[in-house]
Amino acid sequence: MTITFTDSHEVKSMGIANAIYEGSIARAEALSLEQERRDRLRQLQNFEDLLETVEAQNLRTERGMPASVMAEIVELARTLPVPAPPAVLAAKSGARLHDALLSWQGALLDALRPHRLTYADRFD
Repeated sequence: MTITFTDSHEVKSMGIANAIYEGSIARAEALSLEQERRDRLRQLQNFEDLLETVEAQNLRTERGMPASVMAEIVELARTLPVPAPPAVLAAKSGARLHDALLSWQGALLDALRPHRLTYADRFD
């Protein structure tokens, strides 16, 4: 059995085998999109975890940042689609690092959540 579809000026015949193939392709694409969505969520969560670490460090009012935090920043930067701004690695205090991380977070959100670009107040 063959069903003929007309869409615009295109004529397309679809038999059962072709429908099964098209369904398989659609499922694979959906799984791929879901994996990409999970990856973006994981990247954002990893960044949030880092930001919380820096905030906790600042609340303890300890001077500077431990080497382990800076190592975490370098490692995280390797996995993100947006490079760390130079101010992140150059920050000499926890407050400046936090400020630089917030700027990086904004750029990261713009890259991973492009719909944000339509928000007029995303930098408020």
